[in-house]
Amino acid sequence: MSSLHTYMRARTLAQPNRSTCTDRMILFVAALLLFLIPTLPAQASVVTVGDARFPTQLQNEAGKTLELKGTGLARYAVFIRVYGAGLYGPEGVPASSLLERGEPKRLEIEYFVDIKASDLVLAANTILERQLSAEELQALGPRIRQLHDAYRSVRPGDRYVMEYLPDQGTVLRLNGEPLVTVEGRDFARAYFSIWLGDEPLSSNLRNALLGQ
Repeated sequence: MSSLHTYMRARTLAQPNRSTCTDRMILFVAALLLFLIPTLPAQASVVTVGDARFPTQLQNEAGKTLELKGTGLARYAVFIRVYGAGLYGPEGVPASSLLERGEPKRLEIEYFVDIKASDLVLAANTILERQLSAEELQALGPRIRQLHDAYRSVRPGDRYVMEYLPDQGTVLRLNGEPLVTVEGRDFARAYFSIWLGDEPLSSNLRNALLGQ
């Protein structure tokens, strides 16, 4: 503020006929702005993957704080960026144990290309058939179809969120809109395995999401 006072005093001396009321008003406004600027909220910390941004912390609808465990970039034919993904889990819970535990977990996927809903279903079924036994597929079949029937085609910038809430089940949202809720911890484990299991969609993506 000392430099501002010096400047205003110089202006007053240089223009002795100017009303001091105007100068006082300028000083008042400047002081008010200096007071207000520090109160502006700081931008939340985020991690950027391609064009997708993932906050390092968020709260789920149950009010539980989740932290970003890892992020990854899915590619097709090396050069084409398909989507950016972020995995969330409770604070203090290792990412490597999220799949097996009944804790809340959340996978966010933001797409960079157009993908038809039928192609999303085809990719998911391919991995599920690779990971699950015939008995498991038969038992989970109705619930898998329930989620797949809710899939919609995506365009660049669209974001799917798949979140397991212990009291509800697995909730699927597209751009914030709830599409379906599928019950069962066993279903959540099977479906999250598409990205986090032993034979996932991409080992590189899985390792990135788990922070390995």
